[in-house]
Amino acid sequence: MIKKLPEDVIKKISAGEVIENPASCVRELIENSLDAGARHIKISIWGGGIDAIEIEDDGVGMSPEEIPIAVQRFTTSKISSFEDLKRLKTLGFRGEALYAIAQVSDLTITSCTSDDATLGWECNFNAGELISSKPAPRKKGTTVIVKDLFFNLPVRRKFLLSKREEGKRVLDEVISYSLWHTNVYFEYYEDGSKKLDLPPGDFAQRIMAIFGREFLEKSVFLDYRDDYLNFTGFVEKPEVVDQKGYKQILLINGRRVKGDQLKKVIYRAYEKPYGQPEFILKVEVEPEFVDFNIHPQKREVRIAPYVRITEKLFKTLDSRFKEYSKEIVDSIKVSSDSLKANKTYEQVVTVKQLEFGEAILSEPDRNTPKEVPVEFLNVWQAHKSYIFVQTSNGVMVIDQHAAHERILYDKLRKKEYSSQALMFPILIELSAKEKALFEMYEELFSSFGFEYRFLGSNSLVIDKVPTIFRSVSKEDIRDLIASLEESASLPDRLENFLKTVACKSAIKFGDELSREEMSKLVDELLATDVPFYCPHGRPTIYFIALEELASKFER
Repeated sequence: MIKKLPEDVIKKISAGEVIENPASCVRELIENSLDAGARHIKISIWGGGIDAIEIEDDGVGMSPEEIPIAVQRFTTSKISSFEDLKRLKTLGFRGEALYAIAQVSDLTITSCTSDDATLGWECNFNAGELISSKPAPRKKGTTVIVKDLFFNLPVRRKFLLSKREEGKRVLDEVISYSLWHTNVYFEYYEDGSKKLDLPPGDFAQRIMAIFGREFLEKSVFLDYRDDYLNFTGFVEKPEVVDQKGYKQILLINGRRVKGDQLKKVIYRAYEKPYGQPEFILKVEVEPEFVDFNIHPQKREVRIAPYVRITEKLFKTLDSRFKEYSKEIVDSIKVSSDSLKANKTYEQVVTVKQLEFGEAILSEPDRNTPKEVPVEFLNVWQAHKSYIFVQTSNGVMVIDQHAAHERILYDKLRKKEYSSQALMFPILIELSAKEKALFEMYEELFSSFGFEYRFLGSNSLVIDKVPTIFRSVSKEDIRDLIASLEESASLPDRLENFLKTVACKSAIKFGDELSREEMSKLVDELLATDVPFYCPHGRPTIYFIALEELASKFER
């Protein structure tokens, strides 16, 4: 039998959609304070916000008549018609927050619209019912006290986390709003102990006050503006990205949102498959092009397609990373003569067969005239594996194998190579599976400079390979064939093939390099589109700032 739910059940269900934990309660109350024009907001919680929450502000306040109305459902001062949603610039608009909080807690609101403290008024509500209404001293502004959250909703209370974890959620909310509203003074207390003291300042100052100078030092600044959209923020430098990604904050029109699509764009710009970049990004969209009216908690957002936010964000990130690469190049301070010399220096490539089935490059022809560099980078090699480069503000450490992989991968994609004949061809006996794979993708091998023929049914002979190979063996060819079955789609198989070619032909750990070779490798690496990672996503560069070195020696 279909029947209407009791009114008290309806109220509790609707309240649970808006308020799911202490953090969501704090979020709604902070938004009310900001919409009231507050310039100083003090947030205090006890027991992770489960026991009590108190928000004090210096906003416009409410009259004694307005307080009871404010806790009724669908009452708000922000909009009066549906059309107002198109021009909405306030954080709140649904008229549900105070109503929802009142339904599941003991709620006390003290407010005043005048600087005369004797005109303050206080109302107390329990489970939505007005218990008392009386004068209370209070200067202009509002104080909201929430006690015993979900006292009448034990099922919801049972699913709260520990008081410590709920406290962390509350802190995250406070941080999010403070990052957007940098002109507002925020204070935050936990169980009487001050955790945040954030006087007004600029965006960078606010980040530094919360996360420390280190976050800014390992980030690059982004800024973009047009008629419909602007975003500003800090994203982690490509070379320091790891798999932690602790600080990923995306704010749109004053609210912290999930923004999965925008996060995917940020990840794609790094071209690091397994990295978790840290970022703090503020995005402002003209109100008519953004819609928060999707869920009561306003965590989801839709942005009109013609704003083209994902395209603009990717282009801005890509451009900024290229600028940053150039900044690194400039910091090395190599003379233009040196760079020119490095670029014109080339080995004369010949191939010397060591044994049947293997080939390597010979030493450069000593009699071949070449331009000798006047000056090279200040470089040296450690353990025949890592290249150290002195820069103007520190030391750059380069993984020689990963760096050369990136260089060769870019050359393969841009077809910047030719074929070289092997002095003795490589003969490989393929298994039935290997032969089937090779025949399926033999055009791919041909397009990248391999020349081959079959002797008998399964005997593959490789006559020519791309010039990017320093050495090539039977196992290298087998690995290339195997790479073609590791992914389902054709684009992914092509990508795996290119990565494998680059890996097999790159300089190896243990290869000793001359200063000329190291200088050329550094020069070519920093000229690539993505110098900070190899094609597989591993870092190529680790930068040690002079300040970091000084701190290690307690200077």
